[in-house]
Amino acid sequence: MLDEAPHILVVRTITPPDNDEYGRPIPGTGGESWDELTECFCHDNSQQKEVSVNGKLWVYSYHVVYEGKKLALDTKVRCLDKDTKEIVGEGKVIKNAECYSEELKGRCDIWLG
Repeated sequence: MLDEAPHILVVRTITPPDNDEYGRPIPGTGGESWDELTECFCHDNSQQKEVSVNGKLWVYSYHVVYEGKKLALDTKVRCLDKDTKEIVGEGKVIKNAECYSEELKGRCDIWLG
């Protein structure tokens, strides 16, 4: 469906540190990683369009279309160029649309703030 998608969607994963027998965090454990999710289209919002979230208008930074599971609000994501791996867009999910309706055919829309 997204055969010619020029970008890759990656999601930030936070791993909590391990604890010792006294419940204290062990230095050097845990951290953050960026995990590749799927191919996507990442459109910047150079025209400063707004999206409504719970009755409040937000000017979003990027609109991303991908195939896969719905991402939770406030999930931090990046869009990378498929060839150069440079960051094309980055932000937190401020709105996520339903992914499984008949008209979307498995595509998901997210808006990043």
